[in-house]
Amino acid sequence: MSGWGKADDKTSAGSIALATTGVVTGNSTAFTTAAKVGDTLTANSIDFRITAIASNTSCTVVNADTKGAAIVAIGAGENYTLSEKPKSIGSNSVGGFTSETVFGVDENEMAANKAVGAGHAGWVHVRTNGARKISETLVALSKNGITGDAEDTEFEDFLIEITTQPASRSDAAGTAVTFAVVSTITGTGGTQTFQWALSTNGGTSFSNISNGGVYGGATTATLAISDNTGLTTNQYRVTISATGADNVVSSAATLTVA
Repeated sequence: MSGWGKADDKTSAGSIALATTGVVTGNSTAFTTAAKVGDTLTANSIDFRITAIASNTSCTVVNADTKGAAIVAIGAGENYTLSEKPKSIGSNSVGGFTSETVFGVDENEMAANKAVGAGHAGWVHVRTNGARKISETLVALSKNGITGDAEDTEFEDFLIEITTQPASRSDAAGTAVTFAVVSTITGTGGTQTFQWALSTNGGTSFSNISNGGVYGGATTATLAISDNTGLTTNQYRVTISATGADNVVSSAATLTVA
């Protein structure tokens, strides 16, 4: 099933001009092969819906978000983007949903967003943005591959979860010690990265650790300290990240030198 949405760009070669009649004239464009009726054409930060395609260099559009809105002419040479939208959303705003709230979601993103219920088509999520209520509906999905797009702020591609937090420990001076985290990532193809950080002021602030001196494994799941002498009361935590996922920060573990 197609899972393209507002935030997923299609090929958009060449440049365009737009007349107040809604006629788009392209230069080196390929509307007949790159676009189809119902697609969103965005130019000058305005969304338009394609209603007819006459040739590779000519199509007709209407305003995508405000029914019947007048079209302001755009001069030749304007860059543009094309994106798809599921057919269940009409040419203009329908029931409060506009092109700004339609996204493509794949199986990875559904699995990574179970906490907010994005598990099936028809799911609706309402969020608050200042004084506004914004509704989002899952209307289509694809097998996988919709990654790195603008809607990842709402539907992350992957979900990182910590299953074992770093543990505090107490050891004799001169001991080599380690701090470790165990985590999982939901979604096929996600790669976790790690960055350990140190606090010397009781957790008020943390600074990233670089490999060197007594420290090793600063960007792995296990931080190694070759000699704990002079490091008592230091706290250590790790930030886990992945492209298309929210960062996750572990709890802080305290090192005590007995």
